[in-house]
Amino acid sequence: MPALHPRMCERFGPWPRCPSECSFQIPSFPRCGWIMVQEVRSLLGGTAHMDGRGLVRPWLAVVTLLAAMLGGCDAVNDVFVCSVEAAFRAGTSSAPPPADAVTVPAHVETEPVADPCDAADDPAVWVNPDAPDASLIVATNKRRGLVVYGLDGGLLAQHDVGQTNNVDLRSMSPSPGQAEEAVALVAASNRSSDTVDILHLFADGRLVPQRAIPAGFDGESPYGLCLYQGPANLYAIATYKDGAVRQWRLAASADSLVRTLRVSSQVEGCVADDPAGALFVGEEDAGIWRFDAEPGGTTAPILVDAMRDAGGHLVADVEGLAIHAASDSAESGHLVASSQGNSSFILYDRSPPHSYRGSFRIGTGGVDEVTDTDGIAIASTPLGPKFPTGLLVAQDGDNQGPGGESLHQNFKLISWHKVTSTVGGH
Repeated sequence: MPALHPRMCERFGPWPRCPSECSFQIPSFPRCGWIMVQEVRSLLGGTAHMDGRGLVRPWLAVVTLLAAMLGGCDAVNDVFVCSVEAAFRAGTSSAPPPADAVTVPAHVETEPVADPCDAADDPAVWVNPDAPDASLIVATNKRRGLVVYGLDGGLLAQHDVGQTNNVDLRSMSPSPGQAEEAVALVAASNRSSDTVDILHLFADGRLVPQRAIPAGFDGESPYGLCLYQGPANLYAIATYKDGAVRQWRLAASADSLVRTLRVSSQVEGCVADDPAGALFVGEEDAGIWRFDAEPGGTTAPILVDAMRDAGGHLVADVEGLAIHAASDSAESGHLVASSQGNSSFILYDRSPPHSYRGSFRIGTGGVDEVTDTDGIAIASTPLGPKFPTGLLVAQDGDNQGPGGESLHQNFKLISWHKVTSTVGGH
């Protein structure tokens, strides 16, 4: 979450640690209320809302406790926390975009998610090989589960499976003799159950749960998530707020944790470049790191880019990461990063040393501009006339209607051709 522009609802709630305690029950209320106060304290540390002893000012503690007693966690999320977040938005501004940043228009947007405040987060794209314009977007509403959209932005399905934060997928090969085939394996980090959930996606947008991998460690819930298809195995990779990056080998008979990588601080976004055997992770306040994606590879990270104040191009937070693969060769294509602190997107060479190639913002083009982006996803193949060389999907943290009214968050769809033709034609 950016230092000057906190996305308070994500850290303040929903409340994985006290969902049951948040009803008005005298024995359990003090515990839940105290947890809420501690969360506010951690969110507002170093601001005017703290007194000289490092404690939450009394007015804030009282309001938080009253909200918990009167309405429970949902009321705190929907009324109190969202109001505080709005005040922060009104009183702060994001960092300026890079000097060379250009504007790329968005022409399509999804329907808003069902929940208010900071709810939409991360998308993934399934490419329909038989009818590319019937491809699907699977995305997270981190307050309730997964949503599935068509390329026109229309909502096809909603699956209330828990507080899923990040999602990724890989296409599945058809099995002989089955009348109806799942088209993709979907994995999502579920913070309600501290699991990595495995589901099957069908071409009509249905998601069918398969299994859940326990993924809570030392009080930490899985946060970000990506998949890696290696030469022999498929892997799920979950990131954590304590800097851990854990990798599981997926097998229906027995999923297994194969290794734990680590960076120094909170990490969320990650993406694997399957042909290159590379894993990229975003350390939110530090930069982008590259690891070997194969479990037997080196565990030493290589810095791809750092924060602007450290000589790089990023402004905290580093959020979504995605790969545009112009071909299966790792020599062509781009790595893309969401630089949330200045609402821009950074373009790098896909191949080492991942040289900087330019920056862009997503502006109006029939729909409102994109700001405060969390997750992104890219489809690298043509998806019909609107997306002739591929598609970029970006979460919009401040979705607005035609009259400038604030709406629930959603996702914007951008033609990859617009990106490359605008950012210097790379």
